[in-house]
Amino acid sequence: MVVHSKFQSDTVLSYSGSIPYTCYEIGHTWEPGCVKTFFQTFCDAFKFSIRVYTVFYLATFVIKLRKKENRRIKKIKKLLRDILQSSIFLSANGAFFMGGFCMLRNLIGKFYGWHGLLAGFITGILSIQLERKSRRGMLALYLMNLAAETLFNMAVARNLIKPIPYGEVIIFSIASAGFMSLFRQRNGLPENLHSPLTLIVGPEESRDFYRNGGNFSQRWRLISCLPYLQKLLQRLKTVHRSHQSCPHNNSCTYYTLEGIFKQFLLGYGIQILLNALQSLRGKQKWSKVFNNISLASFLAGFIGLFRACNCSLRWLLDRDIPALHGALSGAVAGTTLYFYRSTSIALYFFFKLMEVLYFRGIREGYVPHLPSADQYLYASTLAIILHASCCEPHNIRPGYWKFLCGVSGWKFPVMFRKLFDVFGTKATTLYPNFVPDLDPRYVKTTAVMELLKVHGKWRDPTNF
Repeated sequence: MVVHSKFQSDTVLSYSGSIPYTCYEIGHTWEPGCVKTFFQTFCDAFKFSIRVYTVFYLATFVIKLRKKENRRIKKIKKLLRDILQSSIFLSANGAFFMGGFCMLRNLIGKFYGWHGLLAGFITGILSIQLERKSRRGMLALYLMNLAAETLFNMAVARNLIKPIPYGEVIIFSIASAGFMSLFRQRNGLPENLHSPLTLIVGPEESRDFYRNGGNFSQRWRLISCLPYLQKLLQRLKTVHRSHQSCPHNNSCTYYTLEGIFKQFLLGYGIQILLNALQSLRGKQKWSKVFNNISLASFLAGFIGLFRACNCSLRWLLDRDIPALHGALSGAVAGTTLYFYRSTSIALYFFFKLMEVLYFRGIREGYVPHLPSADQYLYASTLAIILHASCCEPHNIRPGYWKFLCGVSGWKFPVMFRKLFDVFGTKATTLYPNFVPDLDPRYVKTTAVMELLKVHGKWRDPTNF
């Protein structure tokens, strides 16, 4: 049964429309007091955040322990300080949003469709100040990825656009073309991106690579212990000569197959590890741990196509044009995301490419430098995500929605989203039957009283 009233009708309100409910009735339904809600949210969110960042920082710290200078008390103190600072920052996102939610309601007297956007933007501006400057750009880029995906889902839900088949593969191919073109140019990518790509793609195609004879055979020392494989490898090395402009020492066939084989083993090993972790959590049967080769196929296919295309273009044009060959080969190699389709990966690389091009444009004087751009970008993208968390959480990536619930101290799921349905966003999609147990002494709106009575949640105020 649906209750229709002045504020709950078949008329869909726009974002400029308003609803008169109190922040207790629609937002912090577990606690009538706004100030108490703020501190409760922060404390509960901090418990979640400290667990998240302890695991995150410890994992990276263990890797750094290989160097002696990282085994000092000073480094351990910095580790603890970083965990605490990042945990406070993450907790502040949930607490400040609840605080801004209430503050705007008390100042304006109503809720508008844009309420969550403004509260989210204020939250972003304030909370990002608590995080280290070195992490702000990375966080802004990550949220841009999530916000773009959320906006896309919102547009699809409103029938404004239609999904393009294999759209994530197309986006990744575009990003791959840009990255691999820059990779093949001298000083085209910053060191923090160039080094990881070198480990995956190999140093040969990089303009910063200088030939060093004898290094290639060392990579295959383990495999060469097997006589029959050793003979095959030796034959592949000389099956045909490489082009004079090719940077690798052996034949193009050997060079291509080397990359395919290595990356397939790497991808398969990573996939087995991920599957084993899923099995330990009870989310997958142990019998399926070795069955998935999607990541291995993606990595092997990407490296194989990239190397094969570069070599083919050198033979075809009889010379090496690094920027052009890198772009064309990267675009072709990017199609292998078909084997490991992921919108998150595609959007991350696309926006990371935009970031690289932006800073390169600043260095070369093509675009102006915008001070604190990362802070405003973080606040803007957080506003979109937090707005969606109120009005249409079903359009947020499921894994990230679960994370957001933790950041809010598990308060987001208990918002009274039936009252948001008037905006036509299908706010109750994830929680269609949820009706909170509101204290009748603090319920001020007649429509809310009627709705509680219909769902059997209304209690006599005189009994309190």
